[in-house]
Amino acid sequence: MGNLARLRHFPLARWGRAGVFRLLVGKEGWPLQFRAPETHDHLMRLASPHIYVHLPFCQSLCPHCPYNKRRYQAELASQYGQALLREIRAFLELHPDFRWETLYFGGGTPSLTPDIIEQVIALLAPHASPAPEIGVEVHPLHGTHAALARLHSLGVTHISLGVETFHAPSLRLLARGYTPRQAEQAIDQALRQGFACVDVNLIYAIPGQPPAASIADAAKVATMGVDQISAYPLFGFEHTPLASIMARKGLKPVSDRERLRAQKGIARTCLERGWQRASVWSYIRPGVRPYTTVTRESYLGFGAGAGSLVHGHQWFNTFSIPAYIAQGERKPALVLTMPPRLRRFHWVYWRIYETRLSYRAYRQRFGREFKKDFGLLAFLMKGLGWAREEDETLILTERGAVWAHRVQAFYSLAGIDHLWRAGMAEPWPDRVVLM
Repeated sequence: MGNLARLRHFPLARWGRAGVFRLLVGKEGWPLQFRAPETHDHLMRLASPHIYVHLPFCQSLCPHCPYNKRRYQAELASQYGQALLREIRAFLELHPDFRWETLYFGGGTPSLTPDIIEQVIALLAPHASPAPEIGVEVHPLHGTHAALARLHSLGVTHISLGVETFHAPSLRLLARGYTPRQAEQAIDQALRQGFACVDVNLIYAIPGQPPAASIADAAKVATMGVDQISAYPLFGFEHTPLASIMARKGLKPVSDRERLRAQKGIARTCLERGWQRASVWSYIRPGVRPYTTVTRESYLGFGAGAGSLVHGHQWFNTFSIPAYIAQGERKPALVLTMPPRLRRFHWVYWRIYETRLSYRAYRQRFGREFKKDFGLLAFLMKGLGWAREEDETLILTERGAVWAHRVQAFYSLAGIDHLWRAGMAEPWPDRVVLM
C-alpha cells in the first residue's frame, strides 16, 4: 500500500475535498478564502482567555519542520522581542480588564529565547486568572537543570520536549543535533523540576525508522514517567526541504502500511498502561491536564505567523519576521470569516480531534441540536465503526483514530501546506484560496 497522505497533492483531491465539504457543511464557505482585511478594528477588539505566542528562532533549521522559523540572530531576536511586546501592549490597551487562563509559547524553538519568554510573562502577569497554565516547547539541548529551573521559576507549568525519536539514524536525518542519550537526560531533568505536565513529542514513520523503533520510543518514554506522549507521523509538506534530502539519500516515504503499524503499536503501548487519549495524536496519564495549544474553542495569537480564532473569525499575522518588526500597528495579514454552519462544523472537527464530542456542549454553545445539524456525520462515523454513542456523546474508537489521522492528512494538511507556503512567500498576500 502506498503513502495515502501524498494523495492530497493530486489535483483530483480537490474534487474530493469539495465534495465532502458540501456534503457535511454545504455550499456556503467553499472554497475557503483568506483575504487581506479592508478594515481590522473589529478583529483587534476580540479577545480569548487562551493565548499563543510564536517565537520563531532556531539554532539550526530542521528539514522537516513546516512552521514559521528563522535561524537565530541576536540582534534580530531582540528586535522581534520588542515588536512582540508592542503587539501585546496594544492589545492590552484595548482590553484593560482582560483575563487569560492559558499561555503557550511555540516556535521555532521558544527555549532558545528565554529572555523573551520572561518579558512576555511579566507583561501579562497582571492579567492572569487564578492558577494560570503556561506551556513552553523545549529543545532537548535546552533541557538542562539551569534552563528548566528558570522556566519553572517563571511560573511555567507545562513543557513539551521535542525529542522526536531515540533512533539515532532518524535523528541525523531530521538534523536534530543531539544524541538519544542527551534526549533521555533532558526528560530526566524535566521530571525533576515538578512541572504539572511534561509532554514528550515523538515522530514516527520517518524514512529508515522501523515501526518497532517507533513503538520502542513510546514504551521508553512512558516507562520514564512522563505525563503525556504526543506522537505524530512525519508529515510531508511541500515547502520544506526534506523531500529533496530524501531523494539525494535514496530514501522513500514510509508506506501507509508501515505507518499504520507504528501508529497502532504506539496506541497499544500507551493504552495498555492505563493512559487515556487526549486527542487522536496524544495520550496522558489519568488526572493530568494535557499540554495543548490551538485545539481550544478560541485563542489569540501573537507574533509572526501566529493564528487567532475568536467568534468564527480566524486570522493570521504576517509570516515575515522583518515585516512583523516593521509594522506600525497591530494588524492581521489574512482573515477568514466563517459562515454560521462552517463555524459550527469547525467546532465539531476539533471535538472529534479530541476524541469526544458532547451533544450537550454543542447545544449549550450553539443553541441547536447536534443531530439536526450533523446527524449524517454521526450516522456515517458510527456505521463505519469510527465512533460509538454513549450518554449523548460521540466517542471516537481506535478505528476512528486511525482514520482521523488519514482524513487530517488528506484534507486539513493540504490547507495548512498551501496557506503557510503562501504566507511565507509574501508578507501581505491579497488572498489565499484553499481547495
